Amino acid sequence: MKPLLNKVRQAAYRAFPRSNYFRRLVWLGCVSVTVPILILGLAYYRYSVNKIEEQFQADSRTSLTLLQERTENLMTDIEYQSMQLAANATIRSWLGRPGFAEQYVIQLSMLDLMTVQKNASSLVQDIVFYASASDTVLSNAYGKSTLADSPERVNIAAVLKGTRSEGWTYLPAYASNGYISYVRQLPVMRTGQPMGALIYELKAADLGRQLFQSGVPAGEESYAVVDADGTILLHSSDASLLGKRADTIELFRSVLSGSGGEGQFVMGEADGGKVLTATYKTALGRTYISMLPESAIAGQLNWMRLFVLGSVLVILIFGIVLTVASSKFAYSPIDKLILYGRQLRHGQGTAGGSNEIGYIRSSLAYLNDQAESLRAYIERIQPDLRDRFVLKLLTASAPLRPQKVEAEAQAYGMPAAGGFAVLVVRPENLFKEKRFLPSEGPVIVFAVKNVMQELLQGGPFSSGYVVGKEDKEAVAVLRWEAPVREEEAACMLDAYAGSVCEALKTHLSFTVSVGIGGVRQGLHLLAESYREAEAALQQRLFDEHRRIFRYDALPAPSGKLATFNYPKELELEITEHLLQGELSLAEASLGRFYERIRQSESYNTAMHCYHILLSSIIQSLEEMGYGVLDNLGDNLFEQLKARQTYREVQEWFVEFLFPMHRQITEESRANATRIAVQRVCAYIETHQGMPSLIECAEYVSMSPSYLSRLFKQEAGMTFIEYLMKYKVDRAKKLLEETNHSVAEIAELIGYSERNLNRAFQRHLSMSPKQYRMSLR
Repeated sequence: MKPLLNKVRQAAYRAFPRSNYFRRLVWLGCVSVTVPILILGLAYYRYSVNKIEEQFQADSRTSLTLLQERTENLMTDIEYQSMQLAANATIRSWLGRPGFAEQYVIQLSMLDLMTVQKNASSLVQDIVFYASASDTVLSNAYGKSTLADSPERVNIAAVLKGTRSEGWTYLPAYASNGYISYVRQLPVMRTGQPMGALIYELKAADLGRQLFQSGVPAGEESYAVVDADGTILLHSSDASLLGKRADTIELFRSVLSGSGGEGQFVMGEADGGKVLTATYKTALGRTYISMLPESAIAGQLNWMRLFVLGSVLVILIFGIVLTVASSKFAYSPIDKLILYGRQLRHGQGTAGGSNEIGYIRSSLAYLNDQAESLRAYIERIQPDLRDRFVLKLLTASAPLRPQKVEAEAQAYGMPAAGGFAVLVVRPENLFKEKRFLPSEGPVIVFAVKNVMQELLQGGPFSSGYVVGKEDKEAVAVLRWEAPVREEEAACMLDAYAGSVCEALKTHLSFTVSVGIGGVRQGLHLLAESYREAEAALQQRLFDEHRRIFRYDALPAPSGKLATFNYPKELELEITEHLLQGELSLAEASLGRFYERIRQSESYNTAMHCYHILLSSIIQSLEEMGYGVLDNLGDNLFEQLKARQTYREVQEWFVEFLFPMHRQITEESRANATRIAVQRVCAYIETHQGMPSLIECAEYVSMSPSYLSRLFKQEAGMTFIEYLMKYKVDRAKKLLEETNHSVAEIAELIGYSERNLNRAFQRHLSMSPKQYRMSLR
């Protein structure tokens, strides 16, 4: 073996120059070419992964927004239908009465109403109503039965035992029928045990097919919808997860506990591999999740791995060939280069030295400039990263570990120890702001932030940070390094809040409200103070004259909520005034409605009462006829929820909802008049001109005189004139197509021969015989 190796080595020495530097030069050339290729390839691979993740972030935000809009609209429609049916007067009156089981006529009427509700949506498969007092179950699919005989008995029992009064769920029978159900315990507003239940059943598979139409290839990106109570309502690719608790599944548990808000991206484990997720949480508590496996990202970049590997091999081969070929002619220059290096080391000769030193100096200067640029860039993005960190602390839904928060705070130069308080500033009545477009909320928040930041300079606080949140409010985080008494902290916070209100009013003409949370020891408790500030701002609904609300100064619960009764009589009064077109009286009743619900001293109760009032107004419109709700446009409940103050809510009702109600009412009545005239015309044609005015009036439930006026208004002629014209036209057709005599034709249309002659003379200025002769 050794002689063979010696022969190979001798052959290599004969083929190549025998200098040691040559072998070093070959490997140096190969490494010098290969290493940059590998580094650039890995950098570009990482850059591509980041780009794909950014694209996934943008696409997922759009997809989740579209999915949220489709889902919320569809579910809101079902919820509204359920609310409308639950509020029906017949259902409410017979719900707790034992004699309902023998009221067959009323049961048929209720089944008809349930059928109309079912047919209003193609997704609803069945509607089930149960009254416990009479042990009666009504269903579109099975009609009337007792609870023991009903196929829905297991589902009804689960609804009555449930802790939620209403919501979406998968009932026990889901395994056999595949239904997702929207359930509601009856009555809607109660204090004791439920007296009944209302269940809307939809095919989960049909609902998923209608909602998940994003065009993403199967097996890659998938979507899920998690309800506020942690139940998986919908899943685009795995039906076995429907109805399960999200906290029992590792992926969903890590996503829901780690995101902390909408648009956050986390990495979770699923099927042995990582999944990139995006979340969007709505105001109703539902969470929309988009999931993309890491393998899908890697699959898109396989070509890059092959390209980098192929490039490295090609460059290595090219470098070796080029180095070997050029070394044949570069022997003397390399020796001169070695000699020149020795001269530089010993200081002998200056030929070319100044150029080499100048090149090194220029390279060092370039590197120094790049380092300065990088440092400046880091300084520019540091505040933005800090703001994101502060927002993460404010919106944390679960307690944070102090050690972790302190470590992250140090990275942004923020102290984590001391007393912290949160102050939330929200501009008033931006819906009427004419200086900015509705989409320019970030501009307003930016201006408010700048004023608040300037007022922090030289203040009594050790430090403070101001961030914008959701383009509608600015949040200040204030810190005391030394311990401060509760009274002193309250005075400092009130003074700063007052200066903010005054400065914004003076310089920007903005009226704002300020909510102040309590003082917390430690940065990790910032979310508690923020939630208190938000709760304090809810008092704007009850006190429109105050501008500063401190959480610790809120009135203690007085127990009024237990005795508060919903002002149903004022609701009926408002809807009656609207139906009569008396908007000023409706506005006055709305003011009394507010004074009544204000006695509850509960923001949630007051807003719930406003939503019930809105439901009643919408129901009064729907009772005018089908199709009226199509004219309502956007989701009115979302618009109402966006109004947070007394003035905003009142102005929305008075300036938007009430005029829209009057416009729809007038249009509906005009359409009803036109339809009534069309029905009478069809009735006349069906009975070949024989019915009288009294018969037609009875047919459309109108008085004869009123029907005659409607004919004059809609058809341009009275009922008698229209009937005469119809009979003349029919007589003309009989004269043209038959050989009947004039007397026979007069009898067929209900005239005497004399009256027929008069009618022809009036309309055609000729007799029937002359008309027949004119055709021949």
